[in-house]
Amino acid sequence: MQLTWKQQRERWSRAWLYGLFMLLPWTVVFGHKGVAPWLLLASLPAFARGDFWQAAFGQLFDKPDIGNPFFAGMLSALFFCFWIFISGFWSPEHHYSLFLWVLAPALLGGSVVWYCLNLPQVWTYRLATIFSLAIVGGMAVLAFEGLTDGLLRALLPPNDPSADRSRDIIALGRGVTALAPALFPAALIVSMIWSRAAGLGALAVGVVAAFSNDVAANAVAIAAGLVAVVITFKAPKTSFLVATGGAIGLLILTPIAAALLPIEVIFANLEAHVPEVWQSKFSSWSHRLAIWNSVAGRVGDGLPFGFGADYARVWAQAAPMIDVPGAKAPLSVMPLHPHNVFLQIWLELGLPGVLSLGLFFYFGSKVLRGAALPTPTMAVCVGVLAAIVVSLMVEGSLWQVWRLAAMALAAMGVALSYSLHQQWKVKSR
Repeated sequence: MQLTWKQQRERWSRAWLYGLFMLLPWTVVFGHKGVAPWLLLASLPAFARGDFWQAAFGQLFDKPDIGNPFFAGMLSALFFCFWIFISGFWSPEHHYSLFLWVLAPALLGGSVVWYCLNLPQVWTYRLATIFSLAIVGGMAVLAFEGLTDGLLRALLPPNDPSADRSRDIIALGRGVTALAPALFPAALIVSMIWSRAAGLGALAVGVVAAFSNDVAANAVAIAAGLVAVVITFKAPKTSFLVATGGAIGLLILTPIAAALLPIEVIFANLEAHVPEVWQSKFSSWSHRLAIWNSVAGRVGDGLPFGFGADYARVWAQAAPMIDVPGAKAPLSVMPLHPHNVFLQIWLELGLPGVLSLGLFFYFGSKVLRGAALPTPTMAVCVGVLAAIVVSLMVEGSLWQVWRLAAMALAAMGVALSYSLHQQWKVKSR
């Protein structure tokens, strides 16, 4: 029987995604930044379908409705990207193209989510299966690397010339960061397809990967996600409202909280009461406190419109140094970015950036509430949000495209788990 063009396209699209999922574990182990081009390749099957374009742009042109939270959220996201472009006119380096670093992952992420929500039942099952295997497999390899001090990266070129192979070890931690939000939908899919014990095992693999690699923020993010999942199973609607409201609250209040940090008192107490060996272990976190306080002190000078996209990188060239307890040498109060995305938005994009992103959070939460998500999917959404917010608050930068691509990967997993749940519910009737 000869296949039609549409059937051939769909067959090749799914084979393409199979191949990409097989590559994903090795992508995060040997080059975490590769998650961004991986997302671009994963979006091609959606872009090859005409009904995707109609679904995406029909909202903008055919039936625009500001009362529709999906349409309002889309406008908020587009304005946020537009404001990044506009801020390039007064940013020190005039980086007009930085808006693409946010717009592209947003559009690509939307395309893969749409694709996963519009699959026939058999292919939902198959793609959900390989998605979960790719995420858990990636975490397993990262756990192996963490427990063996990066054996695979050491065996394969190029050699890492940095002291104690710090570049390799940090890169492995970033690989965990790229997969951490997607771990929760992957574990849910595993529990649905195999068993609850298998799902808990998948989570355990991620926990080992987080704790064995050298980025403490990963352990905090996954722990926060796990706590959020457990709480949401007990009270799904309330937990979802608290989580989304909390994210908006953090966006608004972070500069105030950071400005109130008594840095001199904190550092003095650390030096007086904490052993030097522990000061050294936690010097990076102490440094973050100084960075956040410094950024919060500068935010007011740039209001209402901010200093412009990528201002922090320029500021870093002339920023003053500060003595941090446990650090071997004075450190800058502004490295390449503030290690806090919410503070970075206040600093560089001002009130228009904060308001448009806050509205995107708000309308996005309304879309999810209107979808009447089943409790497991709701729990996974809150877990993903908790892990992402922790990462944004303690280490992320808005201009790291791979981080935005990692969020899209997690959203893809949520969409697959939701579709799988809905189709199985219909089948069981």
